[in-house]
Amino acid sequence: MDRRHFLASVAALPSLAWASPPTTAARPVLRNGAYLQRMALSSARLLDPALSSITGYVLLDASTGEVVDAYQPDLALPPASVSKAITAVYARQVLGADYRFVTRLFATGPVVNGVVQGDLYLVGGGDPALDTDELAELAQAAVAAGIRGVKGRFFVDGSALPKIGEIDRTQPDYLGYNPSINGLNLNFNRVYFEWKQASDGYDLSLDARGIRNKPLVQRIGIRTEDRRAPVFEYAVVNGRGRWSVAQSALGDGGGRWLPVRHPADYAGEVFQTLAAGAGLRLPAHKRGVVPATAGEIARFESNQLNEVLRWMLKYSNNLTAECIGLTASQKLGGTSLSLASSAGVMERWVRANLGVSGVKLKNHSGLTDQSRMSAAQMAGVLAHPRSQTELRGLLKAFKLLDSRGNLLDMGAASVSAKTGTLNFTRGLAGYLEKGGRKYSFAIFSADLAARGNIPLAERERPRGAKAWARKAKRQEHALLRHWLEVIS
Repeated sequence: MDRRHFLASVAALPSLAWASPPTTAARPVLRNGAYLQRMALSSARLLDPALSSITGYVLLDASTGEVVDAYQPDLALPPASVSKAITAVYARQVLGADYRFVTRLFATGPVVNGVVQGDLYLVGGGDPALDTDELAELAQAAVAAGIRGVKGRFFVDGSALPKIGEIDRTQPDYLGYNPSINGLNLNFNRVYFEWKQASDGYDLSLDARGIRNKPLVQRIGIRTEDRRAPVFEYAVVNGRGRWSVAQSALGDGGGRWLPVRHPADYAGEVFQTLAAGAGLRLPAHKRGVVPATAGEIARFESNQLNEVLRWMLKYSNNLTAECIGLTASQKLGGTSLSLASSAGVMERWVRANLGVSGVKLKNHSGLTDQSRMSAAQMAGVLAHPRSQTELRGLLKAFKLLDSRGNLLDMGAASVSAKTGTLNFTRGLAGYLEKGGRKYSFAIFSADLAARGNIPLAERERPRGAKAWARKAKRQEHALLRHWLEVIS
C-alpha cells in the first residue's frame, strides 16, 4: 500500500476522540506517520490476496480515539448485520433500557355475563418477539378476566408500525429471515411448513408452533406441484397467501420456516384458535384500528428492551432489529415511515449524538447490500462513550481461533463483537480489551461484483459464497491475533 495513500486515508477519519460527547466533528487523534505505516504494513500482509483490495479495517484506542492500526479505513461497504449494533445503541438511547412492547386486548362495550357487549380488538404494540405461547397467555388472561364470548366482531390492529412487505426485496420470497413487518407480529412472522411422505404423495401442514402450543394455520395454504424449479412460489389468492412447492425437492420429509406476508391476519387466526382452547369463543377476525374509546381488558408485556437487544445481537434476528428501529424513529417524530426513511432518522441521530457523519443505511437490520459504511465510521461509532455504555454486556464474547482453527486462550484479554454476513459480504466489529485498555475495531469485506452476479434462484446458497466467507473469517481472526500480540 502506498504510504501517501495510507496517510491520506487516515486523515479522512471521522471524529474519534472525546473528553465528553461531541456535538460537532473534530479532527482524529493520530499516532505519528512512521508508526502507522509500520502497523499497516505488518497487518495488511495478513489479508487474503483475493480480498485485500475489497477489505477495510480500523483499530482505535476507545478511550482516546487514537488510531492504532488502519487499512483502507474509508472504504465504504455494506455493514450487513454489524449495523444491528448501531440499532441497539440508538434504541437504548431513544426508548430506554427498560422499555417494553405491549400487546393488548380492548373491548368497545361492557362485559355482561361473560360476553363483551361490543367488539374485541387484538392490538399489537410492535413486539417483534411475541410467540404463540405468549399469545396463549394473553387469551388465558382474557378468560381469567371473566370473558367467554363477544357479541360483536373480532378485529386485529397492526397499525402501531407501518405495513412493510419485505425487509429486502432482492431476497428470494421464501426465506424466513426476510418476513413482512407491521405492528402485530407473531413468531417473527414465520409459519412452520412440515411435510411427510404418504402413500399418495405428501402430507403437508402449516402451523404456528411454540413450545407448548402448536395450532394449525388454515388461512395460509400450501400444495405440491410437479416441477423442478423454483422450489417455492408464493401468490395471494382472494386476499390469502398461497404457497406451492416443487415435489421433487421434498425427499422423505422435513420442515422449515416460511415468511408470513400478512402478519396481523396470521396472529388473528392463531389467537382465535388459542382463545377457543382457553374457553373464549371468537368469530373470524377482521382488520381495523381500535377506537380511542375502547377499554383495555388484558395485556402481554415483552421482556425489557435490554434483554430483547441482547437476544437480537446474539441471534441476529432481522425482524427484531427493524421493529425496534422503527419504534425508536417513531418516538423521534417519524411518520409514514419506510425502512429507508426510518434508517435515515437513525443516521441523523448518529451524526448528532455520536459525532460520525456520512453513514448511509437503508434499514436497521443490515439485510441489504445497499447500505454503506466504512470501517473508520463503525469503529468511531463504537468508540463513542455513549456506545460503550449502551453496548456494555450486550455484545457476545467472540471466540478467537488460532491459525489451525483451534480455540485460542486469550488469557486476561477479551473480544466482544457483532458479526455480519451476506453472500460475498462480511463484517466484524466490536471491542478488544487488554491490559486495562479498551479498543474498538471494525473489519469489512465485500465482493459486490460477485454478489451482483448471483442468479435469483441461487441467492439462498450461491456457489462460492461459503469458501469466500471462510477466507474473510480467517483474515478477521488473523488480524485480531495480531492486534492482541502487538498492542500494549
